[in-house]
Amino acid sequence: MASRKRQIAKLQAETENFSWPKIVQGSHLTVKTFDDGKTELIWDWDTLVNEVREACASVTLTKLK
Repeated sequence: MASRKRQIAKLQAETENFSWPKIVQGSHLTVKTFDDGKTELIWDWDTLVNEVREACASVTLTKLK
């Protein structure tokens, strides 16, 4: 996970002086949009799986109460 964050930070640092590609970073998905319309998705699978587990656990806890 840390290497993915370093990769994303590197991409953002490289593109600070340029308008393309546009990078939008979410909690578990980073979207890179290039000037030719191409889109690249970079998933942070660890964060996504943790969010799903937390959501499932919260639903399970409310059913038990």
